[in-house]
Amino acid sequence: MSAMTRAKLGCRIFSVHLPPNLGGYDIKIRDSCLVSVHFSRGFKGVHTSIKSITCLIPSQSTAKNWKENSAVATDDRVVMDIVQDLPCFTIDQSSLMHIVEMRSLDQLHKFGGVHGIANSLNSDVHRGIDSDDNAGISRRHEAFGTNTYSEAAGKNFYGLMEGLYGGGSIFSAVLVVLSIVASTDFRKNRNYSENFMVSDSSPVEVMRNGKLKHISTSEVAVGDVICLKIGDQVPADGLLIEGPALRVDESSMTTTGSFHDHEIKHHDQNPFLFSGTKVTVGCARMLVTSVGMNTTRGKMLSSMSSESIEHTPLKSQISRLISSIGEVGSGAAVVAFVLNLIQTKRNYNLERRKKKLKELAMVFTASSAVASSISRNVFGVGKYISKLLKVEQQTSIGNALLGIARPPKPLLIGIPSEAGVFPVLLFIHGYLLYNSFYSQLVQHIASHGFIVIAPQLYSMAGPDTTEEINATAEIANWLSEGLQKLLPPKVQANLSKLALAGHSRGGKVAFGVALGKAVTSLKFSALIGIDPVDGVEKGKQMPPILTYNPHSFNLDMAVSIIGSGLGELRSNFLFPPSAPKGVNHKDFYNECQKPACYFVARDYGHLDMLDDDTSGLRGKATYCLCKNGESRDPMRRFVGGIMVAFMRNYLEGNSRDLQAIRHGHLTAPVELQNVDFLV
Repeated sequence: MSAMTRAKLGCRIFSVHLPPNLGGYDIKIRDSCLVSVHFSRGFKGVHTSIKSITCLIPSQSTAKNWKENSAVATDDRVVMDIVQDLPCFTIDQSSLMHIVEMRSLDQLHKFGGVHGIANSLNSDVHRGIDSDDNAGISRRHEAFGTNTYSEAAGKNFYGLMEGLYGGGSIFSAVLVVLSIVASTDFRKNRNYSENFMVSDSSPVEVMRNGKLKHISTSEVAVGDVICLKIGDQVPADGLLIEGPALRVDESSMTTTGSFHDHEIKHHDQNPFLFSGTKVTVGCARMLVTSVGMNTTRGKMLSSMSSESIEHTPLKSQISRLISSIGEVGSGAAVVAFVLNLIQTKRNYNLERRKKKLKELAMVFTASSAVASSISRNVFGVGKYISKLLKVEQQTSIGNALLGIARPPKPLLIGIPSEAGVFPVLLFIHGYLLYNSFYSQLVQHIASHGFIVIAPQLYSMAGPDTTEEINATAEIANWLSEGLQKLLPPKVQANLSKLALAGHSRGGKVAFGVALGKAVTSLKFSALIGIDPVDGVEKGKQMPPILTYNPHSFNLDMAVSIIGSGLGELRSNFLFPPSAPKGVNHKDFYNECQKPACYFVARDYGHLDMLDDDTSGLRGKATYCLCKNGESRDPMRRFVGGIMVAFMRNYLEGNSRDLQAIRHGHLTAPVELQNVDFLV
């Protein structure tokens, strides 16, 4: 007996001829749809529900054959209606979460790797998902959730009444201690929660239909192919498709004491990417496997209100600070209480002595709090989270149409993320280099509370630096008019505390501006030369900065010279030294007047303060043109630390860090060849 099946899938209706098998009917079963089957005539009254029938869309030729074979008696027909139509995914959310969260390469390989996961999600690693299929994207959201987060409830401002014990004579001291603890805990928890959340409105680049498309983070769906670049925040959990030398900052996901865990990702050995982490180096494409509260970050958010949550580095530091304040404050309170009991027997002026002891306890506690909050080592990351801004230069359209005063050159700006008024550093890049090659150095300095302005002066340049000196002066004159308009409202630039710095040829340009070879409306208070070079060799400077007369630089500002021990050496027989004798850091320091300081890193080269990975032809050339050290990180931290300590001394009047370096109390991350001060 022949029979026909009519199934309605989405908006298509097609007929399927079933062979006489399994009691006259052969139904292939898969786990995707719920089908209700009704039999007529001989099977009248029989009704069964079969979970999931194979989702097949017939070709035109097959559909035609089916249509021709459908001419059978109506009474012998079997009608099958789809009760619930679900998308045909061959992997579920729990499996995806297990693979990524457990970093399970075995499970990943069982599914056929990243390409296999993409196929299971009806996605394509090259084209992404179909952006025209709105219903399909909606079904993905239904099956796997949306990429939004439920904000964890913040902790209440509590604790003022806890620990109020002891006599009335120590009440004020204890109250001060608890106030510090409670306010610190409340502020840090609030800032932590704000920093932990992923913005739902952040733009994301996805591949859909083989084309790049910009969508908001909340529109990301499982199966999407996301394009990531340096500085991007990973919007969801997923797997790396490709991305050579990709580095990701997973500090927000770790419970160790390191604030920047830069993990190298590889599509075979370590393809796992997590929501909320940040790309620090490289670019890549990833396949989304979990979104929203199903991500590792979502789970951490949901448990933030629990007291048993694992401590992140920030919370660990807060806990240590609170613990130290509490212990010292409690100890001081006990000492004050005991001494007061003794004085009641021996001194008629009991009340006066109580007051003095109470003040002593308060001062002791306050001193402990100050000691606990001393700024971090200048050679490490500072207390501020730093951000990078990229600003294009002014165009012929004019600034009036944009409502802001665009700079005369493109800028890379590093800023602290917290509110405050910060000194400003104008930093000039080296010969034929891009300002983006200094992004890690810029962020290091900004994390210590400085606004760093790094213009891109040129892409190609000849031997004469006059044009660059004039361009630097033009940017300096623009700062008072346009800088503040580009910064967030809470970040204020203090242009009365302004420093000028430059690397290599940029160091020469900085000295040229400081020596008045171009007019500036703002006054610089500090000058830093990072391995400065005054031309290819002595006698060929255009224009010359060095006079070769000792202490001849007539500068109304403090100067710091940072040199490289390998700069005078050739990298190979093809290329000359990057910082040749007669025009390098030694000659610049010899012409400095008081106050000045001089540091040389022995085993590091002329370009070792650049980013760990510099892309493009010029970026690759930086590894072979100059004699280099073993790695760039130590030299970069050394240069950044010296610059921070020097600017704190001569812009902010805080000489502690610079003097600690001078006298060896603060150990540099490199071995020093020279340390000298003119004071």
